[in-house]
Amino acid sequence: MPWYHEKLDSDLEHELKQRKITKGRFLDLGTGPGTQAIQLAKLGFTVTGTDLSVNAIQKAKKLDARINFLVDDILDSKLEKNSFDYILDRGCFHVLSNDKWDSYAKTIHEILDKDGLFFLKCFSIKEETLTYGPYRFSIPDIKNIFGKDFVIDTIIDTVYQGTLDRYPKALFAVMRIK
Repeated sequence: MPWYHEKLDSDLEHELKQRKITKGRFLDLGTGPGTQAIQLAKLGFTVTGTDLSVNAIQKAKKLDARINFLVDDILDSKLEKNSFDYILDRGCFHVLSNDKWDSYAKTIHEILDKDGLFFLKCFSIKEETLTYGPYRFSIPDIKNIFGKDFVIDTIIDTVYQGTLDRYPKALFAVMRIK
């Protein structure tokens, strides 16, 4: 998988250190193989990892018993309101079609605690070399999609670490509920 990355995403790691975040309830949305969830659990967070794929969740459950791995659809989520202090999306949002973006943002808003943070990594429109893959976003796109329900603390240009020889260009945003 091009997005497979065993280490904690460096942009997330930087934000956690910068903000001195060391504990809390973390959702790894679209957990896939569970790599980010596992790294977060190693840091001491209480972690839930969700994915649409039953197969991915079955495999992830075998990797770390500390993590609550669940099959869940963020567009029809069974997760409780205000149940997470932090949410990481490192590959879910940018595969959704544009008619799903509002529903996605609404669900994130509901399940994130009122004082929580949402960390979003998605492909950037500056990525021009890949001719396939997920939607690509600009900084104004992120502000337009999330700005009505979230305060956007930061959006930075970065890369999408994974298995490709050259890391694709990405955006990393940190948001909180208005």
